[in-house]
Amino acid sequence: MIENIFVGTIWEVEYFGNALWEYITFLSILLSLSLFVFLVKYILFRKLYSKIKEKKIFLLFLDIVDKIRSSYYVFVSFYIALAVIEIPELLSKLFWIVLVLWTVYRVVIIGYQFIDFFLDSFLKKRAEMRNVAMIRTFGNIIKGFLWLLALLVVLAIFGVNVTGIIAGMGVGGIAIAFALQNILSDLFSSFSIYFDKPFVEGDFIVVGDKWGTVEKIGIKSTRVRALQGEEIIFSNRELTTAQVHNLRNMERRRSAFRLGVLYETPTKKMEKIPSIIEKIIKKEKITEFDRVHFAAFNDFSLDYEVVYFVNSQEYVVFMETNERIFLNIKKEFEKEGIEFAYPTKTIHLVK
Repeated sequence: MIENIFVGTIWEVEYFGNALWEYITFLSILLSLSLFVFLVKYILFRKLYSKIKEKKIFLLFLDIVDKIRSSYYVFVSFYIALAVIEIPELLSKLFWIVLVLWTVYRVVIIGYQFIDFFLDSFLKKRAEMRNVAMIRTFGNIIKGFLWLLALLVVLAIFGVNVTGIIAGMGVGGIAIAFALQNILSDLFSSFSIYFDKPFVEGDFIVVGDKWGTVEKIGIKSTRVRALQGEEIIFSNRELTTAQVHNLRNMERRRSAFRLGVLYETPTKKMEKIPSIIEKIIKKEKITEFDRVHFAAFNDFSLDYEVVYFVNSQEYVVFMETNERIFLNIKKEFEKEGIEFAYPTKTIHLVK
């Protein structure tokens, strides 16, 4: 009887406002929850990993669990166990603030992991994609919004009226948008170029009187390497508002030109010219003849219009084909005694 009273007295003795049995209960809950969490992690990584390693979405889940530090699990267990003991209100508020901040931070990091996972999956499915930097930047913008949303959530939890803040951010956002309208216009134009794909890196484009090969599509500008070797930098806004000629899908190139012969050329020789030129064009393996016509009486020449197609995208091949055709035309004209016209002036003297 005396022993029971003595034991009961020890259990009921209060230390800093809590009985000894309450502290033991607190430690029991803390250790139990911590051990439970570590046991779950062990099962997940030791037993299930080999079975689900082919399923990437499950690997993402394991990665999320693994990236959460053990200290966070212990702290959560500690905060739950605090429910069985009395602590000063100031300490209780401090632990609650730490829990809120730490939890929101972990949620943002989990959001990061989801964004990176889906971006990586998207880019792997499109291994040929060249403008990876733009996609990564888009992901970073989403991550920035996550932090903004996390800040608003924390303020709302702490009792701050975020309605006024959101309204102020809206007004401030409009002011910033006006100040940065050119940059933002280029930014959204870059997304338009990416999703609509009027051209991609490696395409040969013509914009106004400038042309060249697209080397890089950036967030604000696109860099084009001209045939002369210099780099031309276009703003993305300019490229989405201008008429862009993309030669990537061009299967053939059209060649159209005029040549003139002297007025003194006999009519019989003039009648031969279309067949001479047609024969020369058809000798080329990659050309497609269209037409040759006596087209006009010019001031100092009799003009013929020639049209044909070169079945190649390559500009160099097009120019080499034209060169061979022009030289062969000159050779055949020399054989036939047909002379090319050039500006002349005849003066008649009357006595």
